[in-house]
Amino acid sequence: MSDINSDLITQEVDEEVRRERMRQLWSAYGKYLIGLAVGIVLLVGGREAYNAVVKSREEASSTAFEAAENAAVADSANAVATWQSTLENVDDGYRTLARLRLAAAAAANGDTQAALAAYDEIGSESKADPSLRSLAQLFAGMLVARDGQNLDDARARLSVVAIKGEPWYFSALEQLALVDLQKGDNEAALQGFSQLVEDPQTPAGIRARADQLKQSLEAQLGIDPLADAGEAQ
Repeated sequence: MSDINSDLITQEVDEEVRRERMRQLWSAYGKYLIGLAVGIVLLVGGREAYNAVVKSREEASSTAFEAAENAAVADSANAVATWQSTLENVDDGYRTLARLRLAAAAAANGDTQAALAAYDEIGSESKADPSLRSLAQLFAGMLVARDGQNLDDARARLSVVAIKGEPWYFSALEQLALVDLQKGDNEAALQGFSQLVEDPQTPAGIRARADQLKQSLEAQLGIDPLADAGEAQ
């Protein structure tokens, strides 16, 4: 037998061995492979169906929220009822936004307690978006400060948000300084406004307002910022 024929026979034997091995594997595990293939198809199909449902719900929520916005503007006297009924037609983030609008509408109607209850509910809800939860806490503190009956409570509420790293840190810090002004504690207010002016991350609008109030307080307290800067050098 030539080397060529020997090689051909060897290849045929190898091929037959491989085919027989595949037949044995299919006989032993074929049903599992079929099940796996079906499972993959179902998984992919299920994921696509889920994504389609989520997209559909998001679009429906967006439409309902926009309709409520228009209705609330057109009939502000019934804005609370409008947003209350909208809660049934929106999900997830849109639902939290609708609850924030409901609280704002209640506050606009003079129902401070209902507004605070709504803000506090959002602020304590662990499943809500952290930024919206923090925003609700900020609005609650601002509402209490505007009412002016319990500035210590307003300060306590705002202090929870005025923590570096919180989404509304700079706004809360500004509001705290304004509360100090309401309380007549000009030195504490000056410290808060100075902190905002000196922080390079402070948003431009907040820094501009803080700088104006800082200069006004320095004039009231007889502080010369240029003289203090010279002493520091």
